[in-house]
Amino acid sequence: MVLFLILWVGLPLLGPALVLALWIGTGELAQMFARKSVRLNLWVLRLGGLLLLTASLPALYEQNPGVPWREVALGLVLFSAFIYELFSGADIPRLAFSVLTLLYLPWTLGYFLLLRYSPDATLGLVTLSLPLVATFATDVGAYFVGRTIGRTKLAPTVSPNKTVEGFVGGLVAAFLALFTYTWLIQGAFPFGRGELLVFAVLLSFAAQLGDLTESMLKRYTGVKDSGQFLPGHGGLLDRLDSLIFSVPLTYYLLVIFT
Repeated sequence: MVLFLILWVGLPLLGPALVLALWIGTGELAQMFARKSVRLNLWVLRLGGLLLLTASLPALYEQNPGVPWREVALGLVLFSAFIYELFSGADIPRLAFSVLTLLYLPWTLGYFLLLRYSPDATLGLVTLSLPLVATFATDVGAYFVGRTIGRTKLAPTVSPNKTVEGFVGGLVAAFLALFTYTWLIQGAFPFGRGELLVFAVLLSFAAQLGDLTESMLKRYTGVKDSGQFLPGHGGLLDRLDSLIFSVPLTYYLLVIFT
């Protein structure tokens, strides 16, 4: 209910929510990597993340659509990260893991804003709902199919409980969910059923890849949950992991197909 309200209202609530996600998410990653004796440059990540979110504001693209605001902001943040290390001890692991974290979380969070207002503020709510529906259906389908008939391990070194059968079940569930969802609100999407099949497969794949990627980071750092944001349910990244890849992919697919 809270998530729906945030998405419905748009920028006045979505903006602060993304800033909160930036702060908490980078903090969780910093604590995780600290277990491997790797420090993150939180100043660059958080201030740079705020710059990337600002560069994702729809008003910038409405006034100057030809300027690649996000790419300019990313370049500035990367330059800042390199300059910081030049004068602060040249900690290469800190630089490398900070850049990884920058691309993994602050960079991808901006796509929530971009997608919420693509192609406009009205239809943006519908387009942003696509990865949410696909991700939820993927999680449900993969879980039940994997528990029922799952036998073949998908990525045993990263997530031993994931199976190939569950992966396929997630793909099928995502297609059925998106097919039903778009049928219920016909006319809101500028693409056909064939394109919808591509959407469903790719978004489901991205959602499961996002889940596996976070599992890889947790396995590397030796933690079960990314944090304690929701006691008993893990950290914030545990809730966002699938969307971190599926939301940006939805934005790019929307640009390609429209």
